[in-house]
Amino acid sequence: MSYLCGILSWIEMSGIVYKSWVVACFMLLFTLSVDAQYTVTGGRGVPLLALDDTRDKLQVWLVYGTDNVEIRYTSGSGSHQWFRYKTKALEAEPVSSTREGNSSVIRNVEDGYGYFVKESETIGSNHFIWIIDYSKYAFGIERLQVVDGDDPCYEFRLEGTASMPKLGYRLPGGTEFELEREFEVIYNTLEWKDEEKTFVPATVVRTVKKTPFYRSFDPPLTDTDIQLKGDLFARHFNVEKSISVGSYQATAIDIHIDTALIMLESPNRVSAANVGYSAPAEIQFRAIGNSPVVSFYRWDIINTETKENLRVDNSESFNFTFYSAGKYIVTLQVKDRTGRCEKADSVLVDIGDSFLKIPNAFSPGTSPGVNDEFRVMYKSLVNFKGWIFNRWGVQMFYWTDPAKGWDGKKGGRYVPPGVYFYVIEAKGSDGRQYKEKGSINIIRPKNVQDKVVE
Repeated sequence: MSYLCGILSWIEMSGIVYKSWVVACFMLLFTLSVDAQYTVTGGRGVPLLALDDTRDKLQVWLVYGTDNVEIRYTSGSGSHQWFRYKTKALEAEPVSSTREGNSSVIRNVEDGYGYFVKESETIGSNHFIWIIDYSKYAFGIERLQVVDGDDPCYEFRLEGTASMPKLGYRLPGGTEFELEREFEVIYNTLEWKDEEKTFVPATVVRTVKKTPFYRSFDPPLTDTDIQLKGDLFARHFNVEKSISVGSYQATAIDIHIDTALIMLESPNRVSAANVGYSAPAEIQFRAIGNSPVVSFYRWDIINTETKENLRVDNSESFNFTFYSAGKYIVTLQVKDRTGRCEKADSVLVDIGDSFLKIPNAFSPGTSPGVNDEFRVMYKSLVNFKGWIFNRWGVQMFYWTDPAKGWDGKKGGRYVPPGVYFYVIEAKGSDGRQYKEKGSINIIRPKNVQDKVVE
């Protein structure tokens, strides 16, 4: 190859330029570079390619012990001259090798050296292998414990006594670098599922680089063992170390408020949270926390306009009935069992203004379930009275629950069709007074078979 490219250079110097021959020379160089490759074998287990630096054309390989370690170089070039360097490739020393077909092999490989085959006089065109004997730098640990972070309610840290020798290597140019070890920190926690409104068990597996110590970790929400494994280079050689802190008592807390409107079935009651609940509104408030870490509860219900505190409660759940229109902030404060950690959550409760609408006709006994009762449409009525009279002033029906209605009967029999009169008095949650009077029409065809009160 060198001879061929030399001829091309001589031709070019003679003033004769053959571009195709020049391209062929570069293609040959490129092909040899791509086809050439290193393989590393030997030691305990399978060697690990820990770093592939394509920019500097350097691969860092870890072996476990150097017994029987070999580096093989395969290329289509005619001769292979091996070198090794300790500090930089320009100061490399030759290494003897054994030729095997189109490959050459070196043995007696040592830790802490960079090896390469010189295919070109230009150092930058060569590829390099750095060997680290991991058995000399294996991770070891004797003690592990949990320490508080800057805020123990939101983080924890690990400290311990460990041995982590530097896994150093040098680029061909001489710059020194260090391989980053990786570790796994494993512990149990709880994970909040918003749709199900519950906590479920979860396992945290966090991978950290360089060192596991003095880093911040999200605190567990349940009592757990905390385990450290590593490093991951050691795992590859089946010599991974594992140590745990034993039982760790959680102090971090998480809390959520769940609400449920408790109401009887009432199709004529207008009630929607987005436009305000209808009073009287009985609502169940429930604290969902990571028990037993959460052990103290305090509820406050504050009227946003008057600032009045309507209720203080220390239970995990309770029911409260809102009678007055307005907006209320329901706040929950919790503490952990040690009293060190606190957290709060809140919800807004909107009790809507009152509303009353009275129909003017219905048809009892004709189409069950469809306009067969006289019912008012209402919202946020806290007091209610209603009367229905016939044209002679005889009371047909009296009721005090706006959710109920008149089925058009008196004494178990339908009253005759025609015009009747109502009187309704009510009070809304917003203080509004209602005094309504009017007429209603009972529409009944003659073919309805039922006894009628004349």
